[in-house]
Amino acid sequence: MLQLSPDPEHEAGRRGAEALAAERGNLPWCGPAAVALASGCSYAEACALLRAASPPHYPATGEIVTAYWRDVVAALGMARVRCTPLPLSALPFSRRPTLIGLARRGGLEEGLYLVRVTGHFLLLRLHGFGLAQVHDNRLSGAVLSVCTHGLCRVTHVARLERALPQG
Repeated sequence: MLQLSPDPEHEAGRRGAEALAAERGNLPWCGPAAVALASGCSYAEACALLRAASPPHYPATGEIVTAYWRDVVAALGMARVRCTPLPLSALPFSRRPTLIGLARRGGLEEGLYLVRVTGHFLLLRLHGFGLAQVHDNRLSGAVLSVCTHGLCRVTHVARLERALPQG
């Protein structure tokens, strides 16, 4: 079993896509990258967590190219990161919001969120007043804009809490 020690020093914004790419030798995939960035674990540990969350969905070795929402949430739980999914129906939108719309008009508190936009996982850090940063397999704290996934439609969102105490 993996011994993970989630650490706020390794939370999104402390490590970035560059560190994950250096671990792998090339650009990481978004599902494992989101797990690694949110939990502070390595990319390899994030892949192992996804495999443990749902062995039938992932190859025993090799690349994890496609991850599933429920498995990413489960992997974060195994890494002791509290992940609270928020129903899109509870947000003030008549249809799926864009990422910019979610950040500016979603009524969400400041903090860190796991977000799935069509075909992609990312972490969104909300600072208030519509200011947000994107952390994913390519971006490390980029200000949310049209060029940083801003117009992508949100399919899932969950609030992430700091790592739970070891015990």
